[in-house]
Amino acid sequence: MTPSIVLLDKPKGLSSFQVVEKLKKSFGLKKVGHAGTLDPIATGLLIALLEEATRFSEFFQRLPKTYLTTALFGVITDTYDAEGKVLEVREVGVNCEDVQRVLEGFVGRIFQEPPPFSAKKVKGLKAYQLARRGEKVELKPVEVEVYRAKTLRCEIPKVVFEFEVSAGTYIRSLVHDIGLRLGCGAHVLELRRTKIGDFSVSMALSYERLETIQDLWGVAIPIEQALNFLPAVKLSQREYKLFRNGAKIRAPGECFGYLRVFSEMGFVGVGLCEGGYLKPYRLMPL
Repeated sequence: MTPSIVLLDKPKGLSSFQVVEKLKKSFGLKKVGHAGTLDPIATGLLIALLEEATRFSEFFQRLPKTYLTTALFGVITDTYDAEGKVLEVREVGVNCEDVQRVLEGFVGRIFQEPPPFSAKKVKGLKAYQLARRGEKVELKPVEVEVYRAKTLRCEIPKVVFEFEVSAGTYIRSLVHDIGLRLGCGAHVLELRRTKIGDFSVSMALSYERLETIQDLWGVAIPIEQALNFLPAVKLSQREYKLFRNGAKIRAPGECFGYLRVFSEMGFVGVGLCEGGYLKPYRLMPL
C-alpha cells in the first residue's frame, strides 16, 4: 500500500485504537496510526495514517481541530462527560446571555487542566489508570488556544457549542470550566469532531462503509498530497544526494519552517528550513 492517509468517521462507543486495528486487519496493513485520539463517547473525524505515512503523524496532530459538543449544565461528573460518575447536582440559575458572556472569556490563549480521566502520563501511568484506582490525580495546567467559540443552540440546561481549538485542547475540560465559571457546573453529553485543519468529516469514510469496501485505493490520499498544507520545494539531483545523505543544503529562496521536499524521484519527505538552510527532518525510506 502506498503511504497514504484515510479519513474515517469514528462511531460512538469505539476507541480510536479499535478503529485503527479494524483498518489494519481488514486490509492486511503492517502499520496504521492516527493523528489525534477521540474518546469512545465521541464521534467524528479520525485521520488514519497507513504504512510509512505514520512517519508524518505529528504534522496532522498539530493542525487546529473543530468540534461540536452538547453540554448539560447543572451536573458535574468525575470524567467531565456523560459516562462518568455524578459528583454533584446544582441549580442552574443562568440564562443564555450569561452563557454567551462567559464563553467569550474562553477565547484566546488559556491555561487548561486536563481531565483526571485522560491519557496524560503521571508517574509513568496514564491518568485514567490512576483515577480508576481511586487515586487522586493532579495534572499540571497546560497552555492551549481557543480560536473560535460559538453557541449554536441554547436551551438551558442544554447548550450546543462549536469550538475551534489548538492541538492538545480537551473539550471536556473546556465545558467543565465554563460550567464552573457560571457557578452551576456542566459536563459533555455529546461530542463530535468535524474538522482537522482543512480536512472535513464530510469527506470521511463511515465505519459501515469501511466494512464493505474491498480496497482503499479509491479513498486513500497519498501522503505527499495530504501534506499540501506545507509549502513544497523541488531539489536538483546534486541537492537531493546531499539532502538524502543527511546534509543540510542552502535554502531555495526565503523560507522558514517545514517544507515538503521533492526530487525527480518524487516525494522525498519533510525538511526543516531555518537560518538559510534546509535540513532533513522526516524522510521516506529508500
